Amino acid sequence: MRKITLLVALCATFIMNAQIFTDDFEAETADATTFANWTSVDVDADGEFFEVADIEAAATGAEASPLSGLVADSDSWEGTPFTPDNFLILTDPIDLTGIDDATLVFTMGTYQTNGTFIADRLQVYVSTSNDPAVLVTETPVFDQTVGDVTPADDGGANSGADITPIDLSSFAGQEVYIAFRHFDSVDENSVLIDNIVLDGTLSAEDFNVTNFTHFYNTVNSEVRLNASVPMQNVKVFNTLGQEVVNRTLSNTEETVSISNLSKGVYIAQVAIGNTTETFKFIKR
Repeated sequence: MRKITLLVALCATFIMNAQIFTDDFEAETADATTFANWTSVDVDADGEFFEVADIEAAATGAEASPLSGLVADSDSWEGTPFTPDNFLILTDPIDLTGIDDATLVFTMGTYQTNGTFIADRLQVYVSTSNDPAVLVTETPVFDQTVGDVTPADDGGANSGADITPIDLSSFAGQEVYIAFRHFDSVDENSVLIDNIVLDGTLSAEDFNVTNFTHFYNTVNSEVRLNASVPMQNVKVFNTLGQEVVNRTLSNTEETVSISNLSKGVYIAQVAIGNTTETFKFIKR
C-alpha cells in the first residue's frame, strides 16, 4: 500500500484531481478467492481462480520488493501446469459522469526473479458489461505479458512494475466495470496485480456542484460539513500523513468530533460524489 507522508502532498493530490477508485487489496483475506470489490471468475472451470496472495509469506525470508502485502494472484503453474482463463471483474460499476481525462494505473508483477517463465498474459477491459462472454468480444485497453512490463531478473523475492497509465477519456459519462483477464498462458508462473488507481479530473462545469462548506467550532472541537449532495466519507490526516480519523458519512449535513485529537495542524478530505474536497484546520 502506498502512503502519502507529506502535508503538501496531501493538499496537492486531492484539490484538483478526483481519485475515483483505488484498491491495494490490504483489506482482503490471504488465500481467499472472494474479494470485497471484485468478482473472481474461473472461465476455464479448472478450479483455479484469481486469489488473494500474501507476498510477505511467499518471500521466504527475502525482502518482498517491489510488491508487498496482499495482492491479486492468478497462476499458470503452482506445482503443476495450468491453462488459466481467469477474470477479476469489478463488482460495482464506476460512474465516470463529469470526469475528464480518466486514467487507470496498476502494478503488475510475478513471483519470478530470474528472468524466466514470464510469458503470463494479462488483458484489461473497461466496459459497460461485467459478463466475461461479452468482454472477450470487446477490445482490451491493455494486453501485455509479465515480461513486457518487467524483466523479472532482480533476484529479489518478486518482480513488478507500474504500467504506463491507460487513457480512459473515451469512457467519460459512462458507468463502467474494470476487468482483468489472465489467459493464453501455459506452464509459466503467475501474474500479480496491486495498487489499482483510477484517477480523473472533475469537469470544469461540475467542479463546484457539491457547494461544499465547512466550519470548525473551536469551542466544542467539532467540524461541521455541508454539501448539496450526500457526503460519503471524511478522513483526517496529521502533518506526518498519518490517518487519524476515518468516518463514513451519508447526509448533506454532518458533524465530526475531533475532541480526541492532539493540538496541531490537520488536513481533512471529504468524499462527495466523484470528487474529494480538502481543507486544513488547526486544533488548538
